[in-house]
Amino acid sequence: MLTKTIKLLSLLLAVCLTGSALAQSNTQSSQNSQQATKTEPQYVDFQGFKGKILEVKHRDLNLLVSALSPLGSGFKGAQLKANHDFKTITVRDFPENIAAIEEALKRLDVPSPPKPAEPPAPPKPDVEIYGYLLIASQGDAATNDYPKVIEDVVKQLQTNLNYKSYRLLTPIVQRTRIGGNLSSSGTASLSDKSVMANYEFNINRISSENETGSVWPLVMNNLDLRFNGINSSDGPGIGSARLTTGLRLNDGEKVVVGTASLRDKALILVLTTKVLK
Repeated sequence: MLTKTIKLLSLLLAVCLTGSALAQSNTQSSQNSQQATKTEPQYVDFQGFKGKILEVKHRDLNLLVSALSPLGSGFKGAQLKANHDFKTITVRDFPENIAAIEEALKRLDVPSPPKPAEPPAPPKPDVEIYGYLLIASQGDAATNDYPKVIEDVVKQLQTNLNYKSYRLLTPIVQRTRIGGNLSSSGTASLSDKSVMANYEFNINRISSENETGSVWPLVMNNLDLRFNGINSSDGPGIGSARLTTGLRLNDGEKVVVGTASLRDKALILVLTTKVLK
């Protein structure tokens, strides 16, 4: 009986020792597995990376980097950076990614296509400026002492002003081109020499503000007429006057630019234009 009891205790002890050894073995295996897991990198390391500097000649660096970025590996440590001072792109990645980026850059970094040539603008037409410098007075109306082309204007002046006599002192005819300037000067006198004067006539710029292709209305900036009477043997000159303005003229329109008093007389400038096609 005692012998059987001793055998049973020996068997139980052996089972316990075996279970303990097995538990220790499993614990050690689990610890070794966890340690191995911790030492393995969670991403591709830098050992396979290469670097290269790519030169950019034509296109915008930022646009190229944006277009080439999807060709990179995307792994930690990969880079694609632009240098605006040197006009280069620096690549750090796997060789196959660098090769793909370099090949794509060759296709993208090309000169921009030339813009189609615009048709030449049609030449601007010439413009003839007709000015009529009149002397108005209280005397009897002079018959046909002014060009017939401004007869309708003179009739309106006789109605609206106190002066009844209108005589042509001098015509001013000048040709220029739209976009150009105009300058004229000279000496003028009435046929009876009762009025003699020097004059200067300038227009700073003649342009067209119409965007539909028509040249009308013509715009005249800084029109300036200076008039200085000349003393004659019969007495002192008529005096001096100045007319300055800016105006617009439509086709066939006649404009009274202005009037200026000269003692008992008045200086009047009538203007019209003609476009030469």
